Amino acid sequence: MGDEKFIFMEDPTDFPQKIKTHSTIKTIGKILSVDDDLSYQQSLLYSLRDFVDKGDVEEILTANSASEAATMIAQNDEIAVILLDVVMEDDDAGLRLVETIRNIQGNSLVRIVLLTGQPGVAPRKDVMQKYDIDEYWNKSEIDYDILKAVVASNLRSWRSMYQLEQARIGLQLVIDASRQLASQYDKKSFIQVVLKQVASIIDGGEGESTLCVATHVTNDSLEQSYVLAYSGHENVPVGKPLPPVLLDKFGDLYQEAISEHSHKFNDNLSILCFSNEQQQSNCYFILAEGQQPLSEYSIHLLQVFGENISSGFMKIALINQLSNLAYLDSELQIYNQNWLLRELQNMNSVDRNNTQLVIFSIDNFDSQALTLSEDSLLQVITHTYHKISELYHHPMAFSRIESSIFSVLCNKNEAIDDSELVEFTNQINEVDGEIRNYTLTIIKVDLSHMSSFSAMQILYLSKSLLYYARQKGVGFMAYGAWYRERLLTEYQILNDLKAAIEEDEFFLELQPKIDLHNDRPVGLEALLRWKKQGAVIPPDTFIPIAENSGIITKLDAIALNLTLEAIKALGKHGYKLPISFNATVKDLYESSYIQLIEDAIAVEHIDPELLDVEITETQAMDSYAKVNPILEHLHDLHVHVSIDDFGTGYSSLAHISKLAADTIKIDKTFVTNLRENRANQQVVELVINLASLFNFSVVAEGIETQEEKETLLKKRVPYRARFPLC
Repeated sequence: MGDEKFIFMEDPTDFPQKIKTHSTIKTIGKILSVDDDLSYQQSLLYSLRDFVDKGDVEEILTANSASEAATMIAQNDEIAVILLDVVMEDDDAGLRLVETIRNIQGNSLVRIVLLTGQPGVAPRKDVMQKYDIDEYWNKSEIDYDILKAVVASNLRSWRSMYQLEQARIGLQLVIDASRQLASQYDKKSFIQVVLKQVASIIDGGEGESTLCVATHVTNDSLEQSYVLAYSGHENVPVGKPLPPVLLDKFGDLYQEAISEHSHKFNDNLSILCFSNEQQQSNCYFILAEGQQPLSEYSIHLLQVFGENISSGFMKIALINQLSNLAYLDSELQIYNQNWLLRELQNMNSVDRNNTQLVIFSIDNFDSQALTLSEDSLLQVITHTYHKISELYHHPMAFSRIESSIFSVLCNKNEAIDDSELVEFTNQINEVDGEIRNYTLTIIKVDLSHMSSFSAMQILYLSKSLLYYARQKGVGFMAYGAWYRERLLTEYQILNDLKAAIEEDEFFLELQPKIDLHNDRPVGLEALLRWKKQGAVIPPDTFIPIAENSGIITKLDAIALNLTLEAIKALGKHGYKLPISFNATVKDLYESSYIQLIEDAIAVEHIDPELLDVEITETQAMDSYAKVNPILEHLHDLHVHVSIDDFGTGYSSLAHISKLAADTIKIDKTFVTNLRENRANQQVVELVINLASLFNFSVVAEGIETQEEKETLLKKRVPYRARFPLC
């Protein structure tokens, strides 16, 4: 209604809720060190021990991978400072953990200090601009004194922010507790009580008074007054300007009250004025007409009662203002994530069975933030919100749950068709005079599937589905029991994997590499397999989970040890065939992994010519500057190097020409249907020409038919090729 100080929403501000709080505010905090270099981490712990001894922190926690740290952070809300390494299970593991902390877990309080020993992987300028971190240090730059100063300053900052956050939670508690008090804290009920009490003072509860509550905005013009409530003989519509029938009665007196911001009394007419001292252009007025002229006693009672009314208006204004801060998005003035959690928590089983939650996320919003101004980003956000609003005619509520993510609660009977949501994933918007295409990722959740879940569980599960859809490159995805079962299955597999490592449940399958000209074996490829309770688990079941969880490095170490055992076993029977084994960039960065190879050669006298390290093209190229020197070192040891899945990534010719590799392997996707697929033929020819130019051997993966074999022979594939039929 134009009054920004006194904002009284009708239904949306009824927020009955119990908020859990602590009786005391803990401001000691904890420190978390996240680093896979155990020796460096131990030195950190030693340097920081004084903080625990002096009681400056409660304890110092440690984690050795991003996934372990994410779990630990979610379970410890008193973590104040995180000392975070960048390169762990992956090159960007630390940076992805920052995204998880800030955007998925929603933790904006914890102070993140990036400690990297490899600044080339994550340059300071790029990282500080793109990620929400507080400090960036090269491990070689930070000594004992600097470390203590950095931790101390960040602890102080966290304590201040933590206390402010606890105060904000306290404000929410005030709001929700106030909503459960007497009815006069609700504006409608409050006004009805006011009208009833004013009528009692004027006529002692007898007779028929004319009473009107109006709000006046902007200036001294009577036309700027609007009716909030009315009781009397005339037909006065609520929400409309003050009608002539009341202006004729109260006009002059009302004008004086507006001009002077004070109560006015004349004969049987009374006007009570309630102005906002901070914003005097906005006032509330009660216009009352009694059956008899007012006595001095009645006027005095009205003046005293007016003080209570004024306090009531101020309380309601404060409650609604705090509600806005806690439950409204400040930019779009729509509900925020707090409100969504409140609404989900307050839904009963019937509500959930009839409700659908739809989440809309603007893709690549963070990268847009690097190229667009804040105003332009707000244009994109606002345009997306308006488009979603147009899509839903009768939603229960919109909310903005993250900077680029919106949610809609709607009745399932009025839900949008899946096909329409799929079409909605593609958007066009004009930003700064330029037409831009952008996409959305949309997920739909039928809340009847989550009847027993808490509000936070619903939100986390929904966001998890959203990120899964993004990972799969799918614009629209609907939640089903399959997804929860998938999460539970992955969790079980991960636990089983950890147990399998302890129980030594892995073995190797040795797949031959065959000379295409004479079908004789020229080498073997070591494929790690897992046998659980007599059954072999398919590698595509557990390998992705191992990669995502960070334990793939442990599996690679197991594969290397088994490969060394296989070479020795074959040697005892007179076979000397090179065996290739998979390695990741993370493996090669580990000095212990390289040491294992060096010891096998120097101590166990393994012929290095029988060792063939396989690394994927994508990893070799993405980390070329760091990886190639390691590959050159392996070359110096006479260990062979193969580039796996060649053709599926992006390679620089300049890098290929200098790459310390012996063999490139044509990915099986280019071998399948080679005779019929002209594009695949061209890729194979290109790889062969590159191999010839730079003196690489070539292995073609996945040859399954005689036709594919003959086609490759005609394409001049060198003498070796993997031939699974053998």
